[in-house]
Amino acid sequence: MFKKPDFLKAPLERFREQIENQMGSKAQVFREKSALKKMPFVYTLAFPDAQTQELSAFSYGVSHASHPEQLHQVELCLQVQSTDMAWAHIVGYLANQLRGDCPFRKGEIIKIGQAIASDSSMDAFVVAEPTIFSENTPIKDHKKSKGIHLVQLIPIYQEEILKINKIGLEAFLSQLSAHKKQVNRKPL
Repeated sequence: MFKKPDFLKAPLERFREQIENQMGSKAQVFREKSALKKMPFVYTLAFPDAQTQELSAFSYGVSHASHPEQLHQVELCLQVQSTDMAWAHIVGYLANQLRGDCPFRKGEIIKIGQAIASDSSMDAFVVAEPTIFSENTPIKDHKKSKGIHLVQLIPIYQEEILKINKIGLEAFLSQLSAHKKQVNRKPL
């Protein structure tokens, strides 16, 4: 079988290949026209798993826009126990709407203002260090790339924002621990 040489691969292909290798399966790819002029498309790589009823999603496009508060190029990721593809699509939507405006720093809160998906009443996210892969090495999408760092979107209820501000992100995530992926958990 013919395999495309690395030097012919587009940055998206390199990024996708590395994510697919880590996930151990092929991604469903969704493309969204850029909300910003002169910016490339935003892509969502979705990995639904029917056996475990889990869904993982990754953005590709945030790293094409810079923000003065970003130390590295970043892309978003999400992992939930759900089969509702709205969870995957919100990753691409947020990447498209917020790139260049939001630094996606650890602890940052992103309010959606309505339920994210039909299977949950969660309506916000907190940005955290990724826990999807055992190793958090930057992903190189081209030869001169310093690497793209993943940040994970953890779904939360807006009512939990005060608790996060009160006890801190680390303590909140520690209390969530095993329930981090559950979209129907009770608010903390």
